[in-house]
Amino acid sequence: MFNTFMSAKSTERVNQQLFLKRVPTGIAGPDDFEVREARIPALKEGELLIESHYLGVDAALRLIIRDSDEFLFRVKPGDLVHGSFAGRVVESRNLNYSPGDHVLGSLGIQRFAISNGEGLERCDINQAPLDAWLGGFGVSGLTAYFSILEECRPQPGQTVLINGAAGAVGCIAGQLCKMAGAKTIGLTGSTEKCGWLVDELGYDLAINYKDDDWFEQLERAAPERLDVIFDNVGGELLNQSLKLIGMRGIALLCGSTSQYAAEEMQGPSNYIWLGTMRARLQGFVIFDYAHRYGEARTKMANWIRDGRLKLPSWTREGDISDFPAVFQQLYEGKNLGKALIKLPSAD
Repeated sequence: MFNTFMSAKSTERVNQQLFLKRVPTGIAGPDDFEVREARIPALKEGELLIESHYLGVDAALRLIIRDSDEFLFRVKPGDLVHGSFAGRVVESRNLNYSPGDHVLGSLGIQRFAISNGEGLERCDINQAPLDAWLGGFGVSGLTAYFSILEECRPQPGQTVLINGAAGAVGCIAGQLCKMAGAKTIGLTGSTEKCGWLVDELGYDLAINYKDDDWFEQLERAAPERLDVIFDNVGGELLNQSLKLIGMRGIALLCGSTSQYAAEEMQGPSNYIWLGTMRARLQGFVIFDYAHRYGEARTKMANWIRDGRLKLPSWTREGDISDFPAVFQQLYEGKNLGKALIKLPSAD
């Protein structure tokens, strides 16, 4: 027997969905998107209906709404905007899920989604609150966990630079570096964020890259050079940082937010320092570690309970129509931690 509410309920609900209206120029804004309404069809056997409570707002979306077929998962004008949400099962004809279950998935920017269960993650809200499963306890936190602890492997006495330190991944990565005993320096875009990184997250030092002398500040902070450059930004910040890479150091490419909206992407010209210092420039994709998510979350949950790990989020209350404005604010640097939208259904 299937776990289900009356099947008529789904057809009575109206979904709101966000579609790409046109290819953006520069930072995407509200005029580049449109909200549409649609009736929700009755569920078929094996399907479930999920109501979104929180939407994730990710900088990488700008990469896939470009006028280019170079990247996977491209969103074209007229397509539903890609994105992840965390929510609750409200109706089910799938034996593996029951109404009331909390789940996470790449389900698009919409109030409701129908799924056959593939690609969904169950959210144990005893481990972490539902919103955290979209950020510090989700892909952002897992990215920080595996990229830092498995790839960069900072050690006591080493010096680490986090570019994009106040973002969804950077704010977790820096805490993990500190837990490993490394001196941790953050690059970010405002005086407010610098203070937050040091006072709230325990960074040893934070530098505002908008200061004219930011590189000189970094030189003084890392007199023995950088053992790890954890880069989320790319562009000139990465390029200049490479001048300070240490002997056999690693520059890990986790993201390239400065390049997502650029017409022509630019790579680093200071790569010669990699050769001089016998260092390496390495890419990273979190899905290589998908089989170990449970292991990471168990450890992170313990650190959260012990007060050793914080999961910062920048949460705006709103609806589907507010997503474009929040996405724009993300690129304007308004967020401290993971950017989320809390929908009315979460109350």
